[in-house]
Amino acid sequence: MLSGMAQPALHVHDLAVVLAGRPVVRRVDLDVRHGEFVTVLGGNGSGKSTLVRAATGLVPTTSGGVELFGAPLGDFRDWHRIGYVPQRPSAASGVPATVREVVSAGRLSRRRLLRRLARADRTAVDAALAAVDLADRAGDSVAELSGGQQQRVLIARALATEPDLLVLDEPTAGVDLAHQRLLTDVLAAHSVRGVAIVLVAHELGPLARLVDRVVVMRDGRVIFDGTPDAEAAAFAHTHDHHHPLDPHVTGLTGADVLGTGWQAGGTR
Repeated sequence: MLSGMAQPALHVHDLAVVLAGRPVVRRVDLDVRHGEFVTVLGGNGSGKSTLVRAATGLVPTTSGGVELFGAPLGDFRDWHRIGYVPQRPSAASGVPATVREVVSAGRLSRRRLLRRLARADRTAVDAALAAVDLADRAGDSVAELSGGQQQRVLIARALATEPDLLVLDEPTAGVDLAHQRLLTDVLAAHSVRGVAIVLVAHELGPLARLVDRVVVMRDGRVIFDGTPDAEAAAFAHTHDHHHPLDPHVTGLTGADVLGTGWQAGGTR
């Protein structure tokens, strides 16, 4: 399934993004390896969502470079290898569509234009719907769903792609705890299969146990990149010493550094 595993799934080097004349991402370096689960934390306006959007070609970069599976972003064509879940529910987007139709859109990058869904496509869509517990709503209009259910539709659309790199921007917003646990099990299975996962979050909840690396951003910069245990230790260290994560130095609060609901050991 995974090819070119010698290369990182995602390589970001010296990346900068300026939007409306304002620097939003400032000289960020980031590698995400196959099978690695990386969470990007930070307060509102820290640049974390813009970073992942730029890394997947959704917003223009100002300088620096991005490589996906070893290919420069501008040359990358294997978009079926990328699954992306946007920050806010937009599944309805004013266009009448059923849940199945939206999730099936995740297969578009894997087939020729106007070609009907093949058996493999239908199987992938069914599996994605089941994974987010929406199989019984497949024929319903997305517009009739709650915000949390629409978010689950977008997660299913990304899963239906059968990606090698899965990028999720606050996927649990509006999703109840039971379905957060369901998503945790789904992502755990993907990670075991070698899928690289990048999760942008304010609150991790059950997902905390999956995290291999924590990247903390503030004011467009990465101020920490390491293991969850190292992050928790670094924050604890600020009680006695001036550490790069010292809230008196950076202006961060404990919630900014650790994320709401995040504690050492990956529990709530």
